[in-house]
Amino acid sequence: MAISKKAGKKGAAPVKAGGTKVAKADWKEGFKKKQVGVSDMTLLTTISNDSINENLQKRWLNGEIYTYIGSVLISVNPFKDLGIYTDQVLQKYRGKNRLEVPPHVFGIAESAYYNMNAYHENQCVIISGESGAGKTEAAKRIMQYIAAVSGGQDSSIQEIKDMVLATNPLLESFGCAKTLRNNNSSRHVRCSDIPGSLVLTSAQGKYLEIMFNAQGEPVGAQITNYLLEKGRVVGQVENERNFHIFYQFTKAASDDQ
Repeated sequence: MAISKKAGKKGAAPVKAGGTKVAKADWKEGFKKKQVGVSDMTLLTTISNDSINENLQKRWLNGEIYTYIGSVLISVNPFKDLGIYTDQVLQKYRGKNRLEVPPHVFGIAESAYYNMNAYHENQCVIISGESGAGKTEAAKRIMQYIAAVSGGQDSSIQEIKDMVLATNPLLESFGCAKTLRNNNSSRHVRCSDIPGSLVLTSAQGKYLEIMFNAQGEPVGAQITNYLLEKGRVVGQVENERNFHIFYQFTKAASDDQ
């Protein structure tokens, strides 16, 4: 069992004989925000629908949209930018056990990537939820994390990473549309399959295959399956729209075109 360090309470730093205070190390450095509710709901004293919903609501109101249930991560869409996907935040999850840091989709990505490299086994991350829950965003953030931590200083490796990340806006243009509940709803089946490494699957989205070498560096990618809601091309429900790509084409066109 690894030795764990407990953070000292504020104002409880030990004092040497000379009266000089020595500050204790705090593993929560960079995560000074006061935690509200329970970050892992397996620790709830009472397990019920009411207690779970109450805990999620408390955390959501405090801007904490991620909560664990064991190895499962629950996210509640904040419908605003919380600034929690920056490179600075990403680096705080790099190489960390998910229990060392607050719940976050980066923690799930780190666990999957670590297990892939350590055990040389396929990993699977299942992303599910109703329309507007944030499945597309979660898949993008996992890909963002993998691209950032997967190493590879070679220009060709970096080029592949850039290409993989660039598929997101392209496939969203062709596969997402405004619905009554969501302005960027995926209307296609998503599954990111990384052979010999990692699999991202969600109820809706795209199917993207990414290949890694033995060093955990991405070396290629391809779309192997793509199921589209074809009926939306010729007709939509009132107050819904066609796929984004049609509006982007017309927006970019000149008056003559």
